[in-house]
Order: sequence, then C-alpha cells, then structure tokens
Amino acid sequence: MSDELFGIGFLGFFMAFALFFIVMFFVAIVLYVLQAIGLFKIAKNDGKNDLAWLAWVPVVNSFLLMILVEDEVHEDLRGKVTLFYGIAFVVSIIIGGFIPFLAFIPLVMIIYAFYFLSKRYSENPVMHMVIAIITIGMSIPVQIFIFRNSERIVPQIIDHPTE
Repeated sequence: MSDELFGIGFLGFFMAFALFFIVMFFVAIVLYVLQAIGLFKIAKNDGKNDLAWLAWVPVVNSFLLMILVEDEVHEDLRGKVTLFYGIAFVVSIIIGGFIPFLAFIPLVMIIYAFYFLSKRYSENPVMHMVIAIITIGMSIPVQIFIFRNSERIVPQIIDHPTE
C-alpha cells in the first residue's frame, strides 16, 4: 500500500514540476516576442534600420539594446558599452560557473542600459528601473514593448540666471 502511495505522490510531483516548466516556457516565449517587437520598433524609430532585425535573434538582441543607448550612457562609457557588455557576457559564460556573482554582471549591464532607454521614453525612468530590479529583469521586455510607440522625450534645459 505504501509503495502505491509513494508512486502516486511521485507522479503528482512530477506532473506539477512538468506543468510548471511548460508554463514558464510559454511565459518566456511571450516575453521574448514582446521584447523583440519593442526593440525592433525602437531601432527603426532611431534610424537603425540595418540593425533592427537583430531584435529577433536570441542573445544578440541584448547587444542591440546596448547599441541603442551607446551614445546616452555616462560619458566614460560612450562608445564602449557594447564592447564591455560583450566582454562581460563571455566572462560570465566562461568563469560564471566558478565565481557565481560574475554571472550577474550582464544582467546588471542590461538594467543599466534599460535605465537610459527608459530615460528616453518615460517621464519617470527611476520607477522603470526599480521595477526591473525588483523583478530581476523579467519586466524589461514588457516595458520595452510599451515604449515602442512612445515619443522620445526631449530633455529639459534649465536656464540658470547669470550673475
């Protein structure tokens, strides 16, 4: 009798585990498509028609995100953020298994780049970045999809009175 209960319990656990992974697989597909549509449209709007197709290539679409914000990041990183992301990505693959925190460096860089993208299309970029951090980056595809049809926000220039 206990062997039958063990078999039923194991089968139930296996089915729940399989169902969880099936659901997560479909969620991942939906997030991928939303991010691809958003990045494709944003790249087209930025005049990067020759690179817009990269939005549909897995892994490479994160490089497109870096390319889109290349000129808007902090001054010391301008023109280099895509290169640094590529190095961080390769290092996280090679050494990330031995030094676990290195595997998170590409995620941190994606959130960093996303901040500048949200700064371009949102009045409140910090809120978008906080949501991205809390969800460990899972909300970024949805937010990029939302930004796809937004108008670019022109930064306000504050006039300081001269003395």
